[in-house]
Amino acid sequence: MLPAKAKEFSKAGLEAFATYWYSTLGYVYETGDSKPMMEVTDANCGTCKNINDPVGKWYQPGGWIVGGRMTVHSTTTSFVKAPDGMYQVVLMTQQSPPSFYNPDKSLRTANPASPAQADILMAAYKNGRWTAYTIEKLTGPAS
Repeated sequence: MLPAKAKEFSKAGLEAFATYWYSTLGYVYETGDSKPMMEVTDANCGTCKNINDPVGKWYQPGGWIVGGRMTVHSTTTSFVKAPDGMYQVVLMTQQSPPSFYNPDKSLRTANPASPAQADILMAAYKNGRWTAYTIEKLTGPAS
């Protein structure tokens, strides 16, 4: 359930919203149910569709996933509205390694543990609520 703080139009509210969004992402991996994530996400979020569709479909034929829980280590935002109406939050996130199981209970793929990584979440506050529009991995300069 969306925490009260994540409903506020404030710096703390935006950071709480971003943390909540990542908890809903972990929930998709753990259950195959993307409804909580998509309730606070714009339908045109391409990154979200690329997560939501394959993960949700994995559960449909009877498969399941172990792991995938998201941990947010930190959130940072300047809480400055961009010309497009978006606010950005930079987060350090880490996902517990997901393992994908087939309907016959055989292991299909076991992803290795990965270090925490920087992500950026773009959100807008409209009609009294935050909505996530874009979530991307931040990468360093090309070498």
